[in-house]
Amino acid sequence: MPAENREIAHRGNGVKSYDLFIAGGGISGSVAAKFAAKGGLRTLFVEKCKTPRTKPCSGIQFKYFEKILGEKIPRDRLCKVQITRTRMYFPDGSSLGARFSVLNYMRKTFDHWLNGVAQENGAEFRDECEFLDFVEDQDGVTVTVASRGKEPEQIKARYAVDATGLSSLPMRRKLRPQDFLEKTAGGGMNYYLDGKADLDPHTLYQFWDLRFSDAMFAWIYTKTLEDGKNYWVVGTGCTSGDLLERQTPFYEYVRKKFNMEGRIVQKEEYLTTIDMKSKDKVWLGKGRILMAGDAAGLMDGVRGVGQDAAALSGRLLAKAILLSDRKKTAALDEYAKLMGRITTQTRRNQEREIRKFATNEELQRYLKKRLVSSGLKFLLQATLNKFRAPEKLRLLPP
Repeated sequence: MPAENREIAHRGNGVKSYDLFIAGGGISGSVAAKFAAKGGLRTLFVEKCKTPRTKPCSGIQFKYFEKILGEKIPRDRLCKVQITRTRMYFPDGSSLGARFSVLNYMRKTFDHWLNGVAQENGAEFRDECEFLDFVEDQDGVTVTVASRGKEPEQIKARYAVDATGLSSLPMRRKLRPQDFLEKTAGGGMNYYLDGKADLDPHTLYQFWDLRFSDAMFAWIYTKTLEDGKNYWVVGTGCTSGDLLERQTPFYEYVRKKFNMEGRIVQKEEYLTTIDMKSKDKVWLGKGRILMAGDAAGLMDGVRGVGQDAAALSGRLLAKAILLSDRKKTAALDEYAKLMGRITTQTRRNQEREIRKFATNEELQRYLKKRLVSSGLKFLLQATLNKFRAPEKLRLLPP
């Protein structure tokens, strides 16, 4: 049934009708909304917070990210200082540097722009609108939302998507409560520092050390805040334990090693209760309820980046629904096929996370052993990505 007729069919009982409802105005939600609306699907995506909103995240991505988005990111949405190099510090204190050209942005300004891109392509957007619940039936999904200051409202959609990131995941919690722990299962933390340091602002610094992170590496890079000034960002993440017990010694280490001076002007933190160690972490949905981005369990501690996976999942989700309409197949089945390479890579990397190492000596041997082969694979896939279609891109590092 065409979208216009579906809307008319539900107008009598006061329920608005859409092809696609998306909870979450982040990267995966906005990209899914853009490509769904562009493909002719009547699409509504909502964000619980007032936009633009702050989002704790690295905001660092490889340049093929723009190919996934199908958009050139405006210069004013990027940080003033762009990253052109990286330097890895190993547990024994040795280091290795290399060219490393990536996009550098703050999620607050970037996500707000991406919300607008989706709307320009025909999607409807509501901020300060919270997803509350859903009921699925044969014809679709009835979703309950509440806009700030208003009574709860029911919306009818053929499909509903959880794109709420790591902290909320309301649809996944309802369908798979077994995926969550009673206590937080990890997260990340950043300090924004106004000061000086013996560091290059154009370099992403990686610190591989189990004292500082059991997920991947701890980091230092530069960001531009809303006042237009550049700040050092010192941060780490973990999959278990107390974040502060890792962040505090890492910050002290950085201050001494690089003569870092100044004051912390901002702290940000995110926590999750999803079981990051579960073999069922990657999950794309059930029936007409689909997961995108972090809600689908696409967080990848080995790669150290996840926004490309989030964006690509959103794009492929929209394509899956369009394909299923044309082929008269199940959208979830089409989505699983399209996402095969990404889900396989994420599950494989989950087994490679550094939490499996008991000591820094073991981690050191592992990193040194893989250094050359990993570098060659990276260069090969980065070159091939220049010629690949957006939906066929290989997420880096491979």
